[in-house]
Amino acid sequence: MRNIEFGLTRNEKYAVHLVPPILGAVAGWYLPVLARSILKLPWLPYQGVIEKIASYSGMTASVILCIVGIVAGIALSQFIFYETLRVFINDDSVTVKIRDTKDNFRKEDLQSIYMDGKSLVFVGQQENEMFNEKYEGNKKKIAKIFLSLGYPWFDSDPYQAAYRRWYENDHQIPAAVHALLRARKGCLENGQETMARQLRLDLAAIGVAVKDRKDKQYVRLDHSTIDQKLN
Repeated sequence: MRNIEFGLTRNEKYAVHLVPPILGAVAGWYLPVLARSILKLPWLPYQGVIEKIASYSGMTASVILCIVGIVAGIALSQFIFYETLRVFINDDSVTVKIRDTKDNFRKEDLQSIYMDGKSLVFVGQQENEMFNEKYEGNKKKIAKIFLSLGYPWFDSDPYQAAYRRWYENDHQIPAAVHALLRARKGCLENGQETMARQLRLDLAAIGVAVKDRKDKQYVRLDHSTIDQKLN
């Protein structure tokens, strides 16, 4: 069965492969010159490190720094691919790959698919959030394919009205859910995106969908799932 793939286009893949190493090579080659220019500023942080870089001169130093820049650029390219969502769609199911994870969702298990800002969201038949990840590809094209293959695509979040802002004194939310939301709030405030993402998954697993809006968390509660998971 043929899969239709969405994610980076062919040209974008070429750019990700080539541009960071090239920029890294150029930056490495000219880094001593740039460092000497920066030293002319009246004040700057890490002055000792910059002075050390500025002291490098000659072809050997430039070649070494150029190679270091290329290696750093290749590492950046691999990181971009690692963090980029790939979506494979066929008549019966949709497969998503990102980072070290791969998940498959059958069409009959999906109640709705939509874009929430920059995130692609899948919701199951019990109105449970099954998938939520940033998607950088062409949104109109992926919507067209989902619709043509009979998937329940929506142009906006059909559950938007069910979300409410989370407050720590909301007595309708169980203590265990409060604990997870409180921990996630701390992660967001401290820039711990990986942990915040994992906590979103943990909340979804017990029936709580989360949206982030202007540093605030908004929640949609599936009380039947919450009761089943926590009791």
